[in-house]
Amino acid sequence: MSPTPSRPPTPADPRPARQSLAIAAVTLAIQNGIVMAFAVLYLPLIAEFGASRGEVATVQAAVLLLGGFGSPLIGWAFDRLGPRRLFQGGAVLTAAAFAVASRAGSLPLLVVSYGIVGGLGLSTLGSQANLVVAALWFPTARGRAIAVADLGTGFGAFAFTLLGQALVVALGWRATLLVWAALLLAVVAPLNAFQRLPPREPAGADARRAAGPTLGAALRSAPFWWLAAMRFFGACAFPLLNTHMVAYAIGQGVAPPTAAAALGAVSLVSLAGRLTTGWLSDRVGRPETLTLAYASAALGIGALSLLAITGSPAWLVVYVALYGMAQGSSGIVASARAADVFAGASFGAIYGWLSLAIGPGEALGAWAGGRFFDVWDSYLPAFGFAVAALAAGLVAIWRVRPPQPRRPGST
Repeated sequence: MSPTPSRPPTPADPRPARQSLAIAAVTLAIQNGIVMAFAVLYLPLIAEFGASRGEVATVQAAVLLLGGFGSPLIGWAFDRLGPRRLFQGGAVLTAAAFAVASRAGSLPLLVVSYGIVGGLGLSTLGSQANLVVAALWFPTARGRAIAVADLGTGFGAFAFTLLGQALVVALGWRATLLVWAALLLAVVAPLNAFQRLPPREPAGADARRAAGPTLGAALRSAPFWWLAAMRFFGACAFPLLNTHMVAYAIGQGVAPPTAAAALGAVSLVSLAGRLTTGWLSDRVGRPETLTLAYASAALGIGALSLLAITGSPAWLVVYVALYGMAQGSSGIVASARAADVFAGASFGAIYGWLSLAIGPGEALGAWAGGRFFDVWDSYLPAFGFAVAALAAGLVAIWRVRPPQPRRPGST
């Protein structure tokens, strides 16, 4: 590992900060790519174990569950171990889990090895910790830094789905898991030997500011709960569309390959959207940027609704463009705003508890989309629910007030 610098990087020496940002982006690309590539393992696993779709989906459900409810533990470990040891340990744990999963002879063993142990390892490599690293290295440009690191998320989702499909066809799902394990050991683990946080400010007049709020103080503050509400409502909206868009489009007469390609295109468009969101959030403000992003998402959902009304597939293209520009905006803006308010020695733990709101929101959104369809035999009411969730998220982010500086002599 490189020696820890004696001072924070300056404009004349931006290399440590840029290095950390690049490492975070690569880590996120591999981590999210592996998570998303389960879609191409799904049918081969059903054929292998002769199980129902719901039973096999339990494997991925365990991965997502660990990613959500493990957030406080990851935040705690991040503050105590630092990013280098956390990410390297997570990569090794996940690789070992995939090696065992590649030999699984039963679905329960696959759930334990891939879903639970692998899910725990993958959760340590996800957005929560990597975006914290980006935010802390770039205190004056948090939005842009988080957006650059988050490019890995969108790129990985697109690239690994294609790579995974090619590997499954050529080698089978068991060998594909071994390739994922090799990538974690050959790329993620050694690369994160160079990952670290910026040095803390020296003790003195600014010691209290450098330490930041404690977890207890954050939990007692209104900004924490407004940010949690914003994350919850955003998590309701986007997974609803991501889960049900393909089924909706096919139901409107769109060919399955075209519908799947549209979902992949959303990830590609989101690369530009993430950069734009990060840049705008530093220029015009966090709430203002999220308002623009969510408005774009709502217009995209409206375009998708017109597919049912007009039958024209051109509205699917409009949806991809508008909705794709907003994909990922919730995490970028929330991470930057949380760092604005809570940056300090306990930021990892605070952000971990904030991230707890994401899992229930994602679960509710994915479930609600199906439930609305079951009741009304149409996805249009579900799309209305998604737009309402976006509106609620905007109310919440506008309620997160910036911290007020203390006046001299105040207690």
